[in-house]
Amino acid sequence: MNINSNEIALNKLIVLLILKEIDLPITIAQITNIVLENNLINYFDLQQCLQELEEANMIIKFGNRDAYKNTEMGLKTIELFLSRIDNDTKSIIKTYIIKNKEKIKLETQVHSDIIKKSDTEYIVNLKVIEEDIVLIDLDLNVVSAKQAKLICNNWESKYYQVYDQIMNILIKQ
Repeated sequence: MNINSNEIALNKLIVLLILKEIDLPITIAQITNIVLENNLINYFDLQQCLQELEEANMIIKFGNRDAYKNTEMGLKTIELFLSRIDNDTKSIIKTYIIKNKEKIKLETQVHSDIIKKSDTEYIVNLKVIEEDIVLIDLDLNVVSAKQAKLICNNWESKYYQVYDQIMNILIKQ
């Protein structure tokens, strides 16, 4: 499926606008969700845009995660060519980001992974990262996949309680 150069340029501007509006590093999966949920760009064109924007130094991967943010060149480009994006598309992006920014931010900060060592040994890695600073990085050895999944699910909703309790225990005199 070939698209013309105007559509390619518009798609790149849409990606730059999303990154400017969200104003925090977001993953490829999060960018993909935003554009697909709002029918802004199809999946394959988005992947091409991301690759070309990165090669042109308009976006950059942030930290040790696969999260993108605009570079200075990307920000200047969107400022110069913002008028090429129609108002409906701008409104869709702004509304979506206002509604979902906290959820997206949380997704980039709270991580849980399961590593299978054997049939009876799983390592659960739990992390909270804020602005590329690891606040907590905890590995737990558990005996079943069921336990590992339960821990990961609970971590997503209770990480702040666990972190607070650990900190309180460790700094009490």
